[in-house]
Amino acid sequence: MVEKKIERKIAVILATDVVGYSTKIEENEDQTIRTLKACRAIIDGLIAEHHGRIFNTAGDSVLAEFPSAVEAVLCASEFQRTIKERNASVEDQAQQMGFRVGINMGDVVIEESNLYGEGVNVAARLEALAQPGGICLSKNVHEIVHKKMNLQFTDLGEQQVKNSVVHAVDVSLEGTSTRKLPGTKKAKSSARVAYLVAGLAIVALIVVGGLWWWQAQPDFEPADLSKFAYQLPDKPSIAVIPFNNISGDPKQDYIGDGLTENIITVLSASPNLMVIARNSSFTFKGKPTKVQTIAEQLGVRYVLDGSVQRSGEKLRVTVQLVDAVGGKQLWSERYDRKLDDLFALQDDITSRIFNAMQIELTVGEQGRNWAKHTGDFEELRLLTEGRAHFTKNTPEGHAATERLWGEALERNPEGGTVNLSQGWLQMQKLQLRQTMNPAMNIALARGYAEKAHAIMSDGNSLSLLATLDMIERRCASAIEQAERAVEIDPSAGTTAGVAGSVLIPCGKPQEGVVLLKRAMRLEPYYPAFFPNTLSLGLMVLGKNEEAEEIASAVLRSDPKAVSDRLTALGRLAVINVFKGETEKAREYGRQILEARSYLTISIVRMYVFGSFTDKEFVERYLDGLRQAGLPE
Repeated sequence: MVEKKIERKIAVILATDVVGYSTKIEENEDQTIRTLKACRAIIDGLIAEHHGRIFNTAGDSVLAEFPSAVEAVLCASEFQRTIKERNASVEDQAQQMGFRVGINMGDVVIEESNLYGEGVNVAARLEALAQPGGICLSKNVHEIVHKKMNLQFTDLGEQQVKNSVVHAVDVSLEGTSTRKLPGTKKAKSSARVAYLVAGLAIVALIVVGGLWWWQAQPDFEPADLSKFAYQLPDKPSIAVIPFNNISGDPKQDYIGDGLTENIITVLSASPNLMVIARNSSFTFKGKPTKVQTIAEQLGVRYVLDGSVQRSGEKLRVTVQLVDAVGGKQLWSERYDRKLDDLFALQDDITSRIFNAMQIELTVGEQGRNWAKHTGDFEELRLLTEGRAHFTKNTPEGHAATERLWGEALERNPEGGTVNLSQGWLQMQKLQLRQTMNPAMNIALARGYAEKAHAIMSDGNSLSLLATLDMIERRCASAIEQAERAVEIDPSAGTTAGVAGSVLIPCGKPQEGVVLLKRAMRLEPYYPAFFPNTLSLGLMVLGKNEEAEEIASAVLRSDPKAVSDRLTALGRLAVINVFKGETEKAREYGRQILEARSYLTISIVRMYVFGSFTDKEFVERYLDGLRQAGLPE
């Protein structure tokens, strides 16, 4: 079968989105949507005025094509100036809104009225590098415009973004600062880069949620990444500074020291966090050191500190978690307890801090939704621990999740979160083939999801219902549920990811790919089916190189996740058939059959592509597996 010829061209692409959109939506959804519409009217008009064309929008983002780099930069600078003036005229901060803009010139793929490809991807990555209220250009755009425009520019040098390097240049606008970012380091494998980017994505939601407020009224000056003694690791990194004794009695230091050591010990046991050891953290005891300096010297993004005050038989502990790189206080709490049993008290406070941090740093937006619909602290602990096992997507992880979430359900059978969790657990039974009665599991999952949605009116429940509709080949209903889910929870990574996983097989691959990419930016420790489904969607769109890169990253991940690795092997086998590299494809096929000797084309057709509406792609994919050596 002759593939349709891919049309390409060089284009100037402008990408923009709202700073702190998820936080603003959470605080006041109706006002945020009204404000976004007002701001969109400004940028839409300026894009048209400068001969640009909007070719894609998703939530708060806009992608536009321009006939020249000069027109694009003029449009962006006028837009940021106009938005700044608009914000200054509005007293209510809820009605103010900030934007970032990235502009790139590069190769794009034309598909009807839409554009895809590296040229668009780099513009989006530059947008993520831009300051709130600022503009970030690629070097080739800067070279064209810097002598033709009355603007000042700051060369940021080569920056590592996603799995590539881009030379970035800031446009110096009023209200933005002249900054220096650390350059890239060459001694880094592609796998390491991928995991570093994934680690940064884990906390992206927190950073995005805080930057708008920081622009309007900063908590503190952010740490300078160029001064960091160590490179940030590929997962959330934190230093716990000794709690300050404010009792006025130095003999009470042991209380704060013990609490600090307790917290460090518990946090260090989490595989999801990198925690600075006690000896390093305690060098800052009693020293009035800025959190920026602590972060720079220890090479961490987050700092946890607090104070302890004893008064008779009462103890007051205050604690705060800050993002030193983002310049934002993320979370704070005060605990008032009776000093009946100091060690039990320390354990209680430590466990509460640990779970609050797990939610803030590793579960993100979805975790905050959980907290609203749980009965008590213990239930939240069970849900959080269970989720860590659930995302492994293995039979062993499933069993551990079933135990923990089952206990949570017993504690609160009418809770919205526990019912939703049970629904997803039934779905995972289907995926991992841990059931003899799929119809029963589908029915149970639907019942749990409907009950959860009746309690919470959330998007995630609709995502599960959309998935069930897709499995039962009701794509029209599945698409409707998925799109509604994203409208309700626009900042929840899980909701976006599942919606994307529904839209791709149901005939909307481009929209599905956009949602999955958003999900992998928002969702800390996203499950492997996100990138696996994303790679499939990219294959449908003919973006095989990008799909191969993503599938290869899955293959390099958890070796125990056999099901996810098999899916990735299948993607790689088919991609190499498409590329004409049959021997390499057969090697991937051999690895598939070595792990699952019973796997056949018929099984893949039934269980993987049963709901797929693009039958032509399905046949091409299955033929690829056939050529890779899988039997009928």
